[in-house]
Amino acid sequence: MSAKFLLIRLIHGWALLGGALLLMIVAVTAVNAAGFTANTIARMWGGNVSGLPGYEEAVQMLVGVAAFMMFPYAQLYRAHAAVDVVMQQAPAWANRSVTVLSGVVLATLLVWMAWMLTQGTLQVRSDRIETTVLGWPVWIFMPFAVMSCLLWAAAVILDIVAPTETPDGA
Repeated sequence: MSAKFLLIRLIHGWALLGGALLLMIVAVTAVNAAGFTANTIARMWGGNVSGLPGYEEAVQMLVGVAAFMMFPYAQLYRAHAAVDVVMQQAPAWANRSVTVLSGVVLATLLVWMAWMLTQGTLQVRSDRIETTVLGWPVWIFMPFAVMSCLLWAAAVILDIVAPTETPDGA
């Protein structure tokens, strides 16, 4: 198997894991909403059904992780925002130049961001920062962002060196 194939498989798996996290968020949100509905009914008879404690914290942490996990896949298949109004009329060499230049800048920024997130992870871990209600260590979620940045940078470089054809043929 080629390195390109393995990288693409890793990016697909990473995005699927992010999707699984989003499904989990939807399920927890449904349970929490059902709890609020049950509470409304229970109050009619003097009862009480509480929502999930720490729901907002859990969703905040998991959405941040899940969203970041989608970016490498979006980059790989050019599903990210792009401004094509001007570039549609530009010659092929200009389009390629813009792709390479913007790709190199983006990959550089992503590697720098991964480095800074790593430093932040170590700092947050040493400071023992936890979420307020659930008491989850915040640093546990940060390596997912580091990995996402590195995979995103790899997807950018892969798109420059060996572009993957998107489903629409682009």
